[in-house]
Amino acid sequence: MKKKYFGTDGIRGRVGSFPITQPFIFKLAISLFKSKKNIKKIIIGRDTRQSCFLLENALFNGFNSVNVKSDFVGVVSTPILSFYTNFLKYDYGIMISASHNPYYDNGIKIFKKNGEKLNDREEVRIEKILDSLHTKPNIRKKKIVNKVLDFKNYKEEILKKFSQKKFRIKVVIDCANGSVFDIAPQFFKEIGCDVIKFSSRPNGTNINKNCGAMYPKRIARLTRKTKADIGLSFDGDADRVIISDEKGQVLDGDIIIAAITNYYRLKKDFKIKSIVSTHMCNIGLREFLKNLNIKLYLTNVGDRYVIQKMKKAKTHLGGEQSGHIIFSDNGYCGDGILTAMFVIDLMCRQKIKISKLTESLFLKSPQKLINIKTKTNSEKIVKHPEMVKVLKNIKNKYKSLDYLIRKSGTENLLRIMVQSKNKNEVSKVLKVLVNLVKKIDG
Repeated sequence: MKKKYFGTDGIRGRVGSFPITQPFIFKLAISLFKSKKNIKKIIIGRDTRQSCFLLENALFNGFNSVNVKSDFVGVVSTPILSFYTNFLKYDYGIMISASHNPYYDNGIKIFKKNGEKLNDREEVRIEKILDSLHTKPNIRKKKIVNKVLDFKNYKEEILKKFSQKKFRIKVVIDCANGSVFDIAPQFFKEIGCDVIKFSSRPNGTNINKNCGAMYPKRIARLTRKTKADIGLSFDGDADRVIISDEKGQVLDGDIIIAAITNYYRLKKDFKIKSIVSTHMCNIGLREFLKNLNIKLYLTNVGDRYVIQKMKKAKTHLGGEQSGHIIFSDNGYCGDGILTAMFVIDLMCRQKIKISKLTESLFLKSPQKLINIKTKTNSEKIVKHPEMVKVLKNIKNKYKSLDYLIRKSGTENLLRIMVQSKNKNEVSKVLKVLVNLVKKIDG
């Protein structure tokens, strides 16, 4: 099922370059209206990029041209937008964000009435409608008046999952100058935490700039420096989180999944018999789950593929190494705040430091990831005869080694991941693959 505009997480790209242009977004709005019957009202949120206002304006004009009411709610996280799409019974929810990308990129994430993202089939249908449109975009500058959301319902929905309501710990937060720059510090203060916040002054161009989940070493340093009990680092739209323990050890999605699984697998109301992750997950996590007799399903990289498998396998918990953790009872939408709450709850229930909670879970195998910008189409490089031959030789020679070469679904990059219990094997094979990519790319 080949898609033209949608990637692994919505439509994303450089602002001003197709498809992130006002005429395209105008036509996208009309295509959404035509994709289903009785579309009457849409809820639209955004992150802190300066370009969000252009996309808001294009969406307003597009929906207005087909008499659809669009309610703009200003800066919210992607999971909050998902929650209120469902809670307030909107026909669609649209999040304007490019997640972890730099400020000069932007994108569109679309949610259905139940708060779940579109599937591949629905995205292809919308693309076909869009390509068939002959409407000339009529975009007029319109002052957007934001509808004020009361986040009380969202907060209550999160807290009802935990028996404890007050958490007396010290938390340091890297807000990534993104969508939870105000919401996250306020949330954790209200539940009793002593909060120290960083990167919470967005100016339109500093989202994810040397901060947030893409810079895990920063939250590790800040956690040690402030002597906090836990450090939380969100990405631009806060659908994922990277965590630091009090010693400055970074806990990625693999460790977070292991910690939640290790504690909750024996709970009557939260039994975990299987987990869904991606081919990026560490060999150490795979062996940890195997030793617990928990089945692990591996999917392509991208939360949509994790979610698809979770539904098919009827699995409660899934996620990615990037810190994108998904709970089936949360509308299948990753939520950095909710994920952080699970880890904080584990700490407080057992009255132990987070380092003690995670230190004996599993030993991570050596793993390296390289991102390469290519001139040639990445798919052609992956399918090149010389690449196919080399990968076959690697597979035959290194039995315990695992690799993944893929085109990024959110950026113009080729990603190469290599992992093995043998550190030297990782470095050697990675070097071979990187040099081969550069050779094929010319």
